[in-house]
Amino acid sequence: MSTATGARMRGDQGTAGVDAAIAVTGLLLVAFFVIGALRVVGTGGDVDAAARAGARAAAAAYDPATAQAAASEVVAGALADRGVACENLTVKVVGDTAAGSVVRVEVTCTVGLDDVALVGFGASRTMHGVGVEYVDTVRGGGTP
Repeated sequence: MSTATGARMRGDQGTAGVDAAIAVTGLLLVAFFVIGALRVVGTGGDVDAAARAGARAAAAAYDPATAQAAASEVVAGALADRGVACENLTVKVVGDTAAGSVVRVEVTCTVGLDDVALVGFGASRTMHGVGVEYVDTVRGGGTP
């Protein structure tokens, strides 16, 4: 063995541990980013689904006040069932409950992302969902 080769080999000792630490750190950051992205996308889908459920509940109501109450209750329940913890939840019902009209429910939910903020996601993100439902013409508006 030549002295040049032996010197080079002794100088490289310990670099495998450093390389492994850098690789593991990089893989963890990528994994946390993927988890954060999946949480954002999944929560957005959950908010959309809750808005659609709220629109169905609002379309079954006979007056705007009942429609607002029903939509709010259904949206909050749907989000709770899906494990979405909204810091600020607003449910807005737009439209009329008359037969043949359209009811639109707009949901806004602020979700905390503190656990994935390390990889570039903010501390929270506001999600929006919209559900649209037609009021049944056979049922009609007015009193039941």
